[in-house]
Amino acid sequence: MANNLGISRTPIREALKQLAFEGLVELRKGSKARVSSVSPEDALDYQLLRERLESLSAELAANYTTERDIRELIEITEQQDKSLELKDYHQFIELDYQFHSKIAELSNNKKLVEFINYLNLQVQRFLVLSNTLSDSGIEAVDEHYVIIEMLQKQESEQAGVTMQNHIKNVTRRIFGHSKTKEDTK
Repeated sequence: MANNLGISRTPIREALKQLAFEGLVELRKGSKARVSSVSPEDALDYQLLRERLESLSAELAANYTTERDIRELIEITEQQDKSLELKDYHQFIELDYQFHSKIAELSNNKKLVEFINYLNLQVQRFLVLSNTLSDSGIEAVDEHYVIIEMLQKQESEQAGVTMQNHIKNVTRRIFGHSKTKEDTK
């Protein structure tokens, strides 16, 4: 890999260690690095954690969100809408990460931001593999606008409930219906 990129092995090694730390790559002695797998059970576990943590994040963010933050969230969501029109689903997923990360940042809780960003990285892989965005991406965009509205009104409890419902809906759209861990066994 280092030869192909024309760089030394040290930055490659460090990058792979970071990816392994994030759970995206598996490193084994004497073997090549490989992309780690994500099972439906893992995705459901991540989504359950997202429901709880991101609803808390939205609740807290409602207390700190400024008009500038609202404009930024609207801009991200408008770009998501455009990416759907262009069928650029990878861009949509990146913007989705930005949307949820921005709300986490607005919570003013550094650990919450770290956990949410980690979970969203894990779920991104499953979202790509689920191949559901062409059918359901617009629903996610519509839900983002409702979340933004609750943040703008500084209705913290309703912002949390709206975010929790959004994450539940994402889970339903990925799996086709409301699944639990037991359904995947």
